Amino acid sequence: MKLTKKHLGIFDTYEGKKSSLENVGTSKEKELFQNGEFEKITELVQTEYKIKKNELSKSEIQNHKSELNAIFDNNWNKKSLKYLSKKYCESKKEQSTLDSIMSILWAMFG
Repeated sequence: MKLTKKHLGIFDTYEGKKSSLENVGTSKEKELFQNGEFEKITELVQTEYKIKKNELSKSEIQNHKSELNAIFDNNWNKKSLKYLSKKYCESKKEQSTLDSIMSILWAMFG
């Protein structure tokens, strides 16, 4: 399975909620998520958060990095994944002002 920036953008558009995509998404958007892509992005986002919180072992982190290299074609998508992790896993109190500004920019420019 390969994931693209488009997958991550749609995930963010529907705020990480598959039910929202299923209810109001376009047919083209839904077609992109026929093979478990939404669940995979959710899993990757949660793993990024666990890494930030130092909840994973070095081998688990290495396995995650290897998986990212297989799934994503470029580093920009990996950075986008870290952003989504901050947005959907951290409480508002944990986010810095810079993170809040980046959230606004991400929403505007995808």
